[in-house]
Amino acid sequence: PKPIPSGSVVANAAFVRIEAMRRTLRISRRSAQPLPVRQGLAANTSGARKFAVAVKGPTDLPSDVDVAIVGGGVIGACVLHNLGLNGVGSSAAIFEKATLTSGATWHAAGLVTYYHGGNNFKFWHQEGVDTYKKWQNEEGIQLSFNQPGSIRLIQNEDRMKEARYTLSKSKLYQGLFGGPEMNMISPEEVKRLHPLVNTDGLLAALYTQGDGHIDPSSVTQTFAVKAKALGGKIYEHSEVVGLNCMSDETWEVSVRTTDGEVHVVRAKRVVNCAGLWAERIGGFAGVHTPCTVLQHQYVITEPIPEVKAYHDKHGHQLPVLRDLEGSYYVRDEGEGMLIGPYEREDLMSLAPKEWKGTMPPELTYHLFEGDVERLMESMEYATALIPQLERTGIKTVLNGPTCWPADGNHLVGPSHEKPNFWHACAESYGIAHAPGLGRYIVHWMLKGEPPYELTETDPARYGAWATPEWVGEKVKEAYGWNNFTNYFNQNMPRARPVIHSDRPQQDIVEVLQKRGAQLGFSHGWETPNWFHSEAVDLKNERATFMRPSYWDSVKKECEQVVNHAGLAYWPFAHYRITGAGAPAFLNRMIANKLPAVGRVGLGHLLTPTGKVYSELTFVRLAEEDFYVTGYSNFQLHDLRWMKEHKRADEQVQIEDVTSKRAVLFINGPNAEETVAKLLDEPVDLARTEFKAFQWRKLSLAGAETIAVRMSFIGEYGLELHVERDQVAKLYEKLHEVDPKLGDWGGSCMNSFRIEKGVPLFGKDITKDHDAWEAGLHRFIKLDKGDFIGREALAKIKDAGGPTRKLVMLEVMVGDEQVDCTGNEPIRCPESGKVVGFTTSGVWGCMAGRSVALGYVYSSERWADGTRLQVDILGKKYDIIVREQALMDLAAVRDRKAKAAGA
Repeated sequence: PKPIPSGSVVANAAFVRIEAMRRTLRISRRSAQPLPVRQGLAANTSGARKFAVAVKGPTDLPSDVDVAIVGGGVIGACVLHNLGLNGVGSSAAIFEKATLTSGATWHAAGLVTYYHGGNNFKFWHQEGVDTYKKWQNEEGIQLSFNQPGSIRLIQNEDRMKEARYTLSKSKLYQGLFGGPEMNMISPEEVKRLHPLVNTDGLLAALYTQGDGHIDPSSVTQTFAVKAKALGGKIYEHSEVVGLNCMSDETWEVSVRTTDGEVHVVRAKRVVNCAGLWAERIGGFAGVHTPCTVLQHQYVITEPIPEVKAYHDKHGHQLPVLRDLEGSYYVRDEGEGMLIGPYEREDLMSLAPKEWKGTMPPELTYHLFEGDVERLMESMEYATALIPQLERTGIKTVLNGPTCWPADGNHLVGPSHEKPNFWHACAESYGIAHAPGLGRYIVHWMLKGEPPYELTETDPARYGAWATPEWVGEKVKEAYGWNNFTNYFNQNMPRARPVIHSDRPQQDIVEVLQKRGAQLGFSHGWETPNWFHSEAVDLKNERATFMRPSYWDSVKKECEQVVNHAGLAYWPFAHYRITGAGAPAFLNRMIANKLPAVGRVGLGHLLTPTGKVYSELTFVRLAEEDFYVTGYSNFQLHDLRWMKEHKRADEQVQIEDVTSKRAVLFINGPNAEETVAKLLDEPVDLARTEFKAFQWRKLSLAGAETIAVRMSFIGEYGLELHVERDQVAKLYEKLHEVDPKLGDWGGSCMNSFRIEKGVPLFGKDITKDHDAWEAGLHRFIKLDKGDFIGREALAKIKDAGGPTRKLVMLEVMVGDEQVDCTGNEPIRCPESGKVVGFTTSGVWGCMAGRSVALGYVYSSERWADGTRLQVDILGKKYDIIVREQALMDLAAVRDRKAKAAGA
């Protein structure tokens, strides 16, 4: 039969064929026994389904609910189920425009894995496998869950380094949290586990027991059955066509049923689980939902005799294979195989432009026309790996729509724009993640904070600058790089720099590039990582697992700062918080006391359980006027928190001025002298007069400046806060008046801060850590009065304090060009037991040693000189706990030099 034209209305016969395919897919996952060949499905399949017969929608829609879930795919069903598990399911409902699993769920490949190369995403993966295994094995629910394990192939030295880091991280989670077993195996062991594999050129592989695949429709229906048993309601053929946020922060949800009538349901919260229609639903709510629909293909082969023979002999399927060099996965599908490639960014395809990033509402069970040519590169790799494929025909090329955000990491959490609107969408691994995601988001809803750190899923990581065009370009990159080697200093250059009114940066970017800046990316901003001697853009050329080859350049930056002065541009978030209620509001928000007028202070936003939500700097301009700065990548994250906790009767205005302000750091013994050359009016900048944690208003070459006496890197200097349109000019002017002035960037910053023992929020301190264990004692004032998190911190203190602590570590790497980067397991040398983990590490340019920060359990291990071990790229190195920084602050160095001279 001819392929069904994309976007057409499918007639009854075509509907039957697609339904037959769905049934066969479900059946084939339940058994390794011979299966009938699917009839009537072309190798290139496309189509769209509308209801071939009249369907009747619900007549009993509720007038109000606590939680309205938009979308009945696997994510919507799992959220409803988790609400039920927490005792609030009876006041929640799903509104699904067609039937459960329509959209992207029904055609998903269904991979479910313990394996994940990241950090806390591992919890979602483990919860997914464990939940499905329990349902099938203990409760007897048929999910077609096959668990043959998975094998990730290692074919070159960079892949080997990546695998060793991944394996050590797996051992860390296994040691501390009871994570799953993962091991490195030989080519011979690969051949034993998967006899069809050609092991020529194979170095090794990572093997994870328990990984496998499942039937997505069965999973979704099980969530739905369980949710309804707990009181949840599911309304199919009930399309959400409008959302209106009311003055009391509840929502009017307009629902249209098949009779054409629109019913209004009042909801306290709305959760966008609309999958392929997520951007459309976000648009109804007036909420930015930066994601786009793309095409993901997989191939199903005809039966392979060797696959059947293996099933007959062993009684289970072959392990799932991931060939990262070929950029595809392969697993058993009936007696054949399913091969799922990820095409290169120049080959992959988004949805048609006229869709504008979201699926047209009239489409339901939609497939694009298969495009075998896009897959040939991966298929050639696959036939080399499994020679039997070369003589096997293709039964099906299934090209289905799915939805990704720019980085492929989902949108899960509350909106920063509208109250009580939640995202649980753009889920690229929804089947695997559903149980963990559902528990995570419901915990956040009910407890007021997430159970652990997952900023990589937080919708607040994207602002208005993430336009549909930019998201589309970055999705091409994220998808195309999905199986690329993931280096420590990875730099993804596509669609950069961001050009948008919310990110006015073209002038400073050009200035930095002319000076050789190698730029990174943070929340839409370009950030200088390090400076090359020439004005070239190296993009990702220096990516590595070892100490970077440019570290000599970073050392020169550090030396320039210490010996004379250096200048750095770095983007931050900026807020102006004013009003009669501002002091009381901020006092309640942070654990520290607020600075006096004319002073500067550091404060931490804490969660109700005492975890560190964020870190902010407060410049008190007047009694009721605060200029506040935070980290650029937490701009909307912090703004959302402050707005959520602002009381209706508080006279407080919170203005986000991030796009209007910019900061320059000038540091070193001659920093003040350089700045003084640009003063329009004389101001005494001497450190004896302009003291630490004070601020001054300056006019520098016509630029109105708030100068702040503080230093993140522990070297003398000033922060110069100016209007955004002045920053590039001021950067150039400072270099004009001081030709010896150097440039420095983020790598230099890391070297300085880590060798001085200064933790970085978002890296060394996150929502996984409470303020005590993070070492924030001097910023915690339990006696100042109530603040968010105070009660929790008091309980921890009364119970004897934290059981783990952030410490400084000297890493004994000798002459080897390796350093910690974070998430390496720290072990007891005698037992090999995991007793902690690193959070960051670097070669300290001025200390001349490899240094790291990390959390260590048990107070007996916190003493200076305690010897432990750390795993770096598969090798154990001694590390020594240091109570004193390996590089003194500039002021301490001066005092020591003065004492020695005396």
